[in-house]
Amino acid sequence: MTNPYGPPPGQSPYPQQGVPPGYPQSGPMPQQQPPGYPQQGYPQQGYPQQPPSPPQGYPQLQGYPQSGPMPQQPPPQQMPPQQQMPPQFPPPPPGMGRLLIDCSFHWLGWAFLLFKPQVTINGQPGPVLTWGKNPIDLPPGQHQIQVHVNYLWKIGHATAVIPVGAGQQLDVFYRAPAMVFVDGAIGPTPQATPGMGLTIGVSIAVFVLVLLVGLLPLAL
Repeated sequence: MTNPYGPPPGQSPYPQQGVPPGYPQSGPMPQQQPPGYPQQGYPQQGYPQQPPSPPQGYPQLQGYPQSGPMPQQPPPQQMPPQQQMPPQFPPPPPGMGRLLIDCSFHWLGWAFLLFKPQVTINGQPGPVLTWGKNPIDLPPGQHQIQVHVNYLWKIGHATAVIPVGAGQQLDVFYRAPAMVFVDGAIGPTPQATPGMGLTIGVSIAVFVLVLLVGLLPLAL
């Protein structure tokens, strides 16, 4: 197959000089006469002078360009980086619907990493969930969904009644509270952290109290 971009660098596109196979190698080569010199045995009148021979080297073949740089091959096209796709779950079984419960908490409540949320479906204990997305397959109908965190006791209760259709997937967002004495939040969109303002106020009050206790001995 012919390379459309030309030969690789360092190789000649033309055949090398030499005697083709099948020709005798013995005997001296006849000496060529200089251009314009009359050859013996043949009359020179009426014949035009032989044009000057090309310089020694590669033969000049017609139809091939002799000058100019070799055409450069276009750079290979770079494939776009593969985008990381979010984890996908298999579709629910036929005739079933799905709730995709996304459980989260505020980063200030990092202690929630030591505990797990749990779902209660129609008053019956459901599976223990993880922080993140959890698929729950249910038959069609309205279902009472309650999510809480299994702390030293059950905290952060949040309840919602969700209608589920066959082959339907609904997103449910649960947000743990900022304080253990506050209920959580649940809804079809990402929820704000319940009790966040109260937690900030209590933290400032505690800081001021500690600062006053530390300065009290200096004032006496």
